[in-house]
Amino acid sequence: MKKAFTLFLCILLICLLILSPSFLMQGIHKNVYTLWEQQQQEKYTGNLSLWHIVSFKTGGETGVSYLKSRIRAFEKNNPYVFIDLKAFTIDEALQAMASGDFPDILSFPLGFIGDYSQLCELPEQSALLEPYRNTGRYQGAVYAYPYMVDFYTLNCNQDLFFYEDISLPFDNEFTADALSEFTTQLMQTNIADLSLGNTATSYASASFLFSKKGTLSSDVLHFWQKKEFSDNQAFLDQQTAIILCPASEAKKADAQNLTNSITLKTYAFSDYTDLCQMVGVCSGMEAEKEKMCQAFAASLLSDTAQKNLTNLYMLPTTQQDSLYEDSPFYMQEYIHMSQYACVPNNFALADAWSNNKPEPLIDATQCKDILSIGK
Repeated sequence: MKKAFTLFLCILLICLLILSPSFLMQGIHKNVYTLWEQQQQEKYTGNLSLWHIVSFKTGGETGVSYLKSRIRAFEKNNPYVFIDLKAFTIDEALQAMASGDFPDILSFPLGFIGDYSQLCELPEQSALLEPYRNTGRYQGAVYAYPYMVDFYTLNCNQDLFFYEDISLPFDNEFTADALSEFTTQLMQTNIADLSLGNTATSYASASFLFSKKGTLSSDVLHFWQKKEFSDNQAFLDQQTAIILCPASEAKKADAQNLTNSITLKTYAFSDYTDLCQMVGVCSGMEAEKEKMCQAFAASLLSDTAQKNLTNLYMLPTTQQDSLYEDSPFYMQEYIHMSQYACVPNNFALADAWSNNKPEPLIDATQCKDILSIGK
């Protein structure tokens, strides 16, 4: 009897050893699925609205096309979330907001939003390069991320300089010394009139306060910081020999064959840029929805999103390798601006515009103070 009972216990123990992993795994699978299902239920599902407010143009693919591709990628990773994209000019966006209409997510040019309370606070993003980390900050908190940047250029009609016997630098950069020497020659000619690009901001001439590898003398600054510029059409009609404009504007004009009659030479010359597109999340929504909007804003700083900015001929705001290998000029500027970019704070720039702070600015110290550069 004892042997039979012992045998029964052994058989029962063997069965338990064989079957227990199966029961255990079922429990694990059930717990994992329950946790996943709970996480999915906690995520926001539904429609989100995104406004893209356009000021400066891109040099290649449009900003709207770029954002559409980022939306598709985000929707793929977040089932049952749908983002509706609308493009606005600055005037159209201001008019819509004045009537009380606001989106959930806002892509806007630097300085467009002056009231930080219209945006919700965002998590810090260590991926941002050092020069861009304070761009969307107000009183220590982050309210917007810069996700793409352009830079100012001086574009010269080489033929007009040839007729005046003025030689232009061979490379694509004006250092402070080279620009000073060039300016001295310009002052002695009849081609000293300048044009300003259509998409340059009202503080574009501040770019001369932050020249590359040095500073310009007061005489040289006075020459470049004109109160009145000719328009870009004057440059295209060869009435002026130089145009100050964003790199993307020159790139786009060349791509559209607007400069066919001009032997164009483009130079980077400044560390300053206010040609920065921001992304923020509008305040006043429920927590789950806000969190999903924040996730989309952060997704524009992902490696994939930032690398794809090369299709727009815009500069990323995060550290990226192997960019613009087919365009040394843009590679040079990305590397340089990654370290030395002087970018205004969004809210300081908005305040300067709304209060008509002096332009052109007197000196770099005043400019840094008014626009909170480097703070």
